[in-house]
Amino acid sequence: MASTSGKAKDTARVHRSKRYETLASYSVVMVVVFTIFIIGGGVYDIIENPGAVVQTSTGVSSIHPYFGEQTINESLVSMFLYGCGFLGVLLVYRSTKIMYDKQKANLNIMIGMGLAMVGVAGAYVLLSLKG
Repeated sequence: MASTSGKAKDTARVHRSKRYETLASYSVVMVVVFTIFIIGGGVYDIIENPGAVVQTSTGVSSIHPYFGEQTINESLVSMFLYGCGFLGVLLVYRSTKIMYDKQKANLNIMIGMGLAMVGVAGAYVLLSLKG
């Protein structure tokens, strides 16, 4: 009888840890999304409520020419680029965990490096267009 109740306690701990792991994975995803939102200028967009395009001397542009201001489109593009960079670094990290399939690991490294380069190069181009 004592062993049966001990089993019940162990299964309750296992279920609790699975729920905890699920909650932890969701919270990690939410922290990453929130961080990308903050870095991409989401708070500025909420507070200032900028337009999608801005009138310049040469016409209409979706990139604001001044460093202190930005448009909604510029924020969305920067958030996308930061997300690509993070996803690329995550794929490269996860490829080191794959030991059984060298081809899959190499594919993850190549895709991850490509995404990371797109994120860094895109952010650089976006900043160079502002100045």
